[in-house]
Amino acid sequence: MNLRIIILVVALVANEVCYAQGFINLDFESANTSGYSSGYSSPILIPTNNAVPGWTVYFGSAQQPTIPYNTIALDSASVDLEGTNSQYGPYPIQGNYSIYVQGGTQFDPDHNGASMMQTGQIPADALSIIFWGGSGNFSTQPSVLNVTFNGQNLSLTDMGDTANYTIWAADISAFAGQTGTLSFHAPWQTSSLLDNIQFSSSPIPEPSALGLSALGGLLLACRRWKFFRYEKR
Repeated sequence: MNLRIIILVVALVANEVCYAQGFINLDFESANTSGYSSGYSSPILIPTNNAVPGWTVYFGSAQQPTIPYNTIALDSASVDLEGTNSQYGPYPIQGNYSIYVQGGTQFDPDHNGASMMQTGQIPADALSIIFWGGSGNFSTQPSVLNVTFNGQNLSLTDMGDTANYTIWAADISAFAGQTGTLSFHAPWQTSSLLDNIQFSSSPIPEPSALGLSALGGLLLACRRWKFFRYEKR
């Protein structure tokens, strides 16, 4: 076989393997912050490839080669890596790192918000995507993230709330097995922490099912509490 043809075939196969790669670093624990100290008044900037391997970051429409570490933007759109050693917060909602996506305030002339995105292949058996997002008790701005896959908006369902974050889920069954760009976008005048993104082979429960599940849990808790009181007597 001609050497050029062999090289072309190898290149095409390699390209297909890379193109079909699954999503990585969905919990942001792959951050490499070695050599970068915590900062607030003087923002520490880390190369994006080190801070969020696998992800591409945009402030407005401008791709960012670096992102701030352990700080926040006062007015402009920003995507920040927040660690457990942050001086003032917001703090990670799980593990050692979370991402804080800021859409910018009224002083930001861009008004296009901030985004982080990654191209990969959705698992063939995926029926839903789940992630944690919220203010972390840090910001009074609306905690909003718009999620899209290949430009198609994913309708989010609130699966439960804690003091620091909300568990969000969306039906992704229509895109199972497809390769494309997954994007998390904070619009202007909003901000949200982001963590623990995962694909699930379970469908999203219907709202009625969620209500019945919560009611069942409450009734079970009440029954156990009554039994406990009875035993104490």
